[in-house]
Amino acid sequence: MTRLAALFFLAGLAGGCQLFAPRDAEEPNSTSGQFLPPSEATNVIANLQKAVELKSVAGYVGCFSDGSTGLPPFAFIPSSEGSAQYGPLFQNWTANEERSYFQNLSAQVTVASASSLTLIQKSILSAADSNIVEYDYVLVFEHTDGSFPKSAAGHMQLALLRNSNNVWAITRWSDFKTTSSATTWSLFKGKFSN
Repeated sequence: MTRLAALFFLAGLAGGCQLFAPRDAEEPNSTSGQFLPPSEATNVIANLQKAVELKSVAGYVGCFSDGSTGLPPFAFIPSSEGSAQYGPLFQNWTANEERSYFQNLSAQVTVASASSLTLIQKSILSAADSNIVEYDYVLVFEHTDGSFPKSAAGHMQLALLRNSNNVWAITRWSDFKTTSSATTWSLFKGKFSN
């Protein structure tokens, strides 16, 4: 055996090489396997719903373009009431603000808190690498802030684009108030952004 080969052999023994060792099992409550690959626009919408249900910040933020994959960065256009109440906050709203809002909201729950996102599709304009889809939505998020509603309802328009690697993401979200009595999602974002 040459000197060089002997050194590699000894280094492997001393370092306890774990190259072929089995990896640790995932925790049973791990959510990583519950999200679909974003290879279809519909998968992104399903992931958005699943992220709300699981209160998964990583799953939620994974639905939005951060501008690093060749797609335009995410932009949010609030409802008129959201703009009136939190106007300056929404002027430069990006995927980072989505993350911060959803982290703050998800931190204000108990173990038994329920959350869900119900979507009723109203229209879709589809092309090979873009979709503009509209939904009526009902968001339920049982947070612990007793001074704020636990549900929101309204109408959303989402623009989804596909990059050159066949990965879809939401690049624009417009929120609309549909009834005078309902709280829109924009107010949730404004309330829990800090």
